[in-house]
Amino acid sequence: MLDWLYGLQLVSGVVPSVALLLGALAFAFLLIRRSRHWWLYSIVTGIGSAALVWGLAWALIHWWYVWPDELPRAVVISVGAGLWGLILGLTTAALGIRRHGRAVFASRARRERGHDRVSVRGRSLLALVSSVLIVLVCVVQVNAYFGQYPTVRSVFESTTELPTGVPSVRVAPVAERFQSGPVKDAWKSSERKPAVGMLRSVQIPGTTSGLAARHAVVYLPPAYFAPVPPILPVLVLVAGQPGSPTDWLRAGHLAQILGDYAKAHNSLAPVVVIPDPNGSADANTMCMDSALGQADTYMATDVPAWISANLNVDTNHEHWAIAGFSYGGTCAVQMVTRHPDIYPTFAAFSSEREPALAADRHVTIDRAFHGDKTKFDAELPLTLMAKNKYPQVHGWLASGSEDSTYTANAVVLEAAARASGMEVSRHIYPGGHSWTMVASGMPDALAFLGPRLGLQ
Repeated sequence: MLDWLYGLQLVSGVVPSVALLLGALAFAFLLIRRSRHWWLYSIVTGIGSAALVWGLAWALIHWWYVWPDELPRAVVISVGAGLWGLILGLTTAALGIRRHGRAVFASRARRERGHDRVSVRGRSLLALVSSVLIVLVCVVQVNAYFGQYPTVRSVFESTTELPTGVPSVRVAPVAERFQSGPVKDAWKSSERKPAVGMLRSVQIPGTTSGLAARHAVVYLPPAYFAPVPPILPVLVLVAGQPGSPTDWLRAGHLAQILGDYAKAHNSLAPVVVIPDPNGSADANTMCMDSALGQADTYMATDVPAWISANLNVDTNHEHWAIAGFSYGGTCAVQMVTRHPDIYPTFAAFSSEREPALAADRHVTIDRAFHGDKTKFDAELPLTLMAKNKYPQVHGWLASGSEDSTYTANAVVLEAAARASGMEVSRHIYPGGHSWTMVASGMPDALAFLGPRLGLQ
């Protein structure tokens, strides 16, 4: 029973559809009355709820500068509907309680209560249940847009409780791990290896950068544990912001996608490392060296050094790649334009045109570079692509069909990348600025990365 419940999909399928139906019935119960005063009140509160939520969304972006991008329209509508339903439910319940109190002392009210098909007390209780139901339905719809919790299990089970530390396997000396050719050509499959890969939680210290990063996640494919293991390529992944490395597991379905890839490629897959360049869920270093932290140094120096020292991987950076979603996609584009010798291949889901802390560009520059616009501009991918040539870089850009902002970003980045000599392609997948889109596109991203990493 619990397995069935935990397996229910929250992003698509039965649950979101049934939730919408129940929400519509709850609204119908709260709205349908004979009183014209109630209809007027409902219209006023509906308009007021919409205005309040739209105003708050605008203030979060343009006044308090909490996020750099506008909230999706579907999310704002869902929150507004939830607030409206809550107001209607609480009002109905309050009026019912008031009417019930008067009915105790008024015979006429008691007679009216007797003619009601639903008792006053019952209507009040149903109104409260309806308002709570509407709020829950709206939460389901917001989650369905972002895809943060794909199943019931993902809501209750933590993905952070991974085994810690790197498994004890022989790591060959660095000089012996430089592979000039594709790993697939040298790999001889062995029966003595696990059927699935392994996930681990590791600490990658900011030795040079001083960045206090959260634990990273490492995926080691089945071939990593063979008696004579191949020297595998590296894929560095970066999550969105706010977020954490484990988002790639819970919302991005990464373990399943990589497992499927390994099965289709003779147990070969990249060693995947998901570091944390922010330090906390709410922090935003913009993946740059700035007053907010030395994130660029962490990603370009500390992370590669730790990978090469602790994992049995290829030290030829031609077989390394970086990818990410949203903030992580932006970070991927930053890395290949600033450090193409370390990360010559990238896949960026929903990348920004440039890193940002706020909708107002001046706020970003003030907070991160003490107002030094020249220094900020010099580090931007668009600036570097206009200045330099990158014929050795291969890129893959993706965005959601319902995400006009980030699709426009991808168009601009694609044109700039091509002008700089990069070989790039751009793709669109169903969905908005969401993990659902990422999960849909990740198999194609791996198919693009595979030949360049020497896996296929």
